[in-house]
Amino acid sequence: DGFVLVKPSRKRRIKSKRCAAQPESNDDEGDHTAVDLSSVIHQVSIEDSEFCDKICEAISSQKIEEVVCYGIGRLGSCKLAQYQFAVLANVLQRSTQLQRCLVFDPVLTQSERSFISENMEVLPVNDMCCRRVMCNTLFYMIHIKRMYDNVLRSNWNQLRYCTFIGNSFQSYLLHSTTSSLMKKVPHLYTCTEHLKEEELPDFRSRQNVFNNTVIITFSPSVDTDSVFVKTLPVDTSEDGLEIVG
Repeated sequence: DGFVLVKPSRKRRIKSKRCAAQPESNDDEGDHTAVDLSSVIHQVSIEDSEFCDKICEAISSQKIEEVVCYGIGRLGSCKLAQYQFAVLANVLQRSTQLQRCLVFDPVLTQSERSFISENMEVLPVNDMCCRRVMCNTLFYMIHIKRMYDNVLRSNWNQLRYCTFIGNSFQSYLLHSTTSSLMKKVPHLYTCTEHLKEEELPDFRSRQNVFNNTVIITFSPSVDTDSVFVKTLPVDTSEDGLEIVG
């Protein structure tokens, strides 16, 4: 089963963001994954130290206590996923204020979950990207547009506690129609007037890993702004949830 887009009506299958899901690996693949990722993590620490430091600066300035990583992909078979995970691993090593890092992707195999669990915590159930924050939280979500709306919806009255490393929300406004955005990602569309986006340095280790990826933070007044509150497209229905691959 895959992530769920919280939506009360039509069901629509969402395509995988980059790498197709593979059959669950055997126990031997877990050992190879660990070795491969160790070299990638080391490469990123040398070639993209500036990139990782920029994320650490955001963690410090936003007083982030917890990281939630959604949609990391297949670590054993997807190079893009490996480099995105390597950045996350380097950031966790460099930042001393983080209390924990939670990871979930429905495509992860048991061996990949075991590998991740060595230094992070794998969420035991698919919460459909609907985790409600309890502290200042960084959502590390690369290239999964429709799932941003689930996070925003779940934290609509406390966005000031949320920071994203993900695709530029502003870019969606430039490349999509208003009607399309309001239908598919209404919370993302509505919140763009109340956020700040900061570009990341070029990622040198591998091309196309962090295309259009920025640091997204929200204005401290976002949750009390009267104009913003009046335009909330909140859907409180729990019907029509769909599971997508």
